[in-house]
Amino acid sequence: MIVREFKLLLNASAIKRIQVHYAVMAQGYMIVADGTLETGKRETKEFKTLDTAAKFLLKMGVADFSVKLNTNSI
Repeated sequence: MIVREFKLLLNASAIKRIQVHYAVMAQGYMIVADGTLETGKRETKEFKTLDTAAKFLLKMGVADFSVKLNTNSI
């Protein structure tokens, strides 16, 4: 889902769970909320640090989210 859709769904209280996942391949973080958050070009929106992902969510009005750091791909 793109950022614009994410805002609309947040305003409608349609999103129940938001997580920030560590992306091993990109060595950064991505937001997962009923699907991966994407840019306008439909590319996965990635954040270099957990702080930037958290600041983005707080700016959008989200104060309750979880973080998943362990991505066992073994």
